[in-house]
Amino acid sequence: KSLTNIAYTIPSDSLYKRMMVVSDNFLAEQILIMASSTLSDTLSSENIRDFILDNQLKDLKQKPRWVDGSGLSRYNLFTSTSFVQVLTKLYAEIPQERLFNLFPVGGESGTLKKYYSGDEKPYIHAKSGTVGNNYSLSGYLVTNSGKTLIFSFMNNHYRKPTVEVKQNMQSVFEWLRDNY
Repeated sequence: KSLTNIAYTIPSDSLYKRMMVVSDNFLAEQILIMASSTLSDTLSSENIRDFILDNQLKDLKQKPRWVDGSGLSRYNLFTSTSFVQVLTKLYAEIPQERLFNLFPVGGESGTLKKYYSGDEKPYIHAKSGTVGNNYSLSGYLVTNSGKTLIFSFMNNHYRKPTVEVKQNMQSVFEWLRDNY
């Protein structure tokens, strides 16, 4: 006899927020595996990744190589264009307050706690990715004029300390915040 009812125990947002703010790659992979159970009785992150790429992300301009749930890795190959397209889809489908709540906040939480803080209020809601000599940040920047900019900033193969890369990025973000 097959199960026809699914019992959910907690709101999914708390799970997604934990994954995003703590940057828990293992949890991301487990979510993919659990999601695959909606397709068949086989638990496979590969099956759900292929399904998402063939359906929800079929219109990406640059098809990524997606190998696991860890986001930025030596195996996953996503371009900044692809990240911006995905973030744009999320922004169109999820109310802003709910969406921004899932991301680390500049100057306040997660991997952004020490960086990208606003003068009076947070202006960066984004997910970082770090792999040796590679630092990326993709998300949303709210300007002082109230516009929301969607961005993906990828730095690779640099030989200076990552803190310098982040400081340079912060200068760009502050200029955009103040002048756009």
